[in-house]
Amino acid sequence: MKNSILITGTTGFIGKHLVKKIPNYNMAVDQNGKKIDLRIREEVLKIKRVDIVIHLAGKIPSEKNYSKNIFFEHNVLGTLNVLEYCIKKKVKKIIFVSSYVYGNPEKNPINEKNKIKPHNTYTKSKVLSEELCKIYAEKYKIEIIILRPFNIFGNLQKDNSLISNTIKSIKNNSHITIINKNDKRDYLFIDDLINAIVKLIDYKCKFEIFNVGSGKSYSFENVVQLFEKKNKKKIKRKYKTFKKNSIPKIQADISKIKKEIKWIPRYTLEEGIEKIVSKNTK
Repeated sequence: MKNSILITGTTGFIGKHLVKKIPNYNMAVDQNGKKIDLRIREEVLKIKRVDIVIHLAGKIPSEKNYSKNIFFEHNVLGTLNVLEYCIKKKVKKIIFVSSYVYGNPEKNPINEKNKIKPHNTYTKSKVLSEELCKIYAEKYKIEIIILRPFNIFGNLQKDNSLISNTIKSIKNNSHITIINKNDKRDYLFIDDLINAIVKLIDYKCKFEIFNVGSGKSYSFENVVQLFEKKNKKKIKRKYKTFKKNSIPKIQADISKIKKEIKWIPRYTLEEGIEKIVSKNTK
């Protein structure tokens, strides 16, 4: 018998891709099909029982809300109520998709034992949500997996990221502003993240945390150059330098998830960009 699966955050970037891989999923709705507000526990407890929860829902950063406390209300309270639902409904497993939480790392590549240094209210809310998961795993013996994605990119991405901004500049023939052009990030194509989540559905554990990235690092300038290569067109750009809160390099150590579930990224950054360019230039 197949496990029944509840996915929260089905309308988000990751959620829209994940539901294509899990066709018989349940959404966070009540018995009448009304969308549930995860901040309201009474509403969350109306959700039909499932075997596994994949928890993606939460408030994400934008230029307007980056430093505000709404992340605690949505992300922490929402996660707490999802955990309470899992206990009350006797759910077997939770896969919680967290975030990059290491701030400016002391060393690269970054493994799961690196010091956690949340650098804004959003990442602080994710760390608090992770702590709740750990407490519930220990107290109630529920199986919980935490995923810490690095820079995920792909089609349907709407956030104000370098890659989404580059796509806009190509479409509109406008310039792009690159901040700290030599800073490096670890980019993982969305399809690879989805494959990792799907593989973890059948992974047995008590409580585990996994980094999920490509294991490679590219500068912001490199990213734009790859778009130019694939689009065969020069991208106009301006440069700015911000030293405050800058992180020179981020690179994931993904040896743990590779070993535990035999997962490896299938797409390079260049291949992922090629898929984006072909999708957005048709």
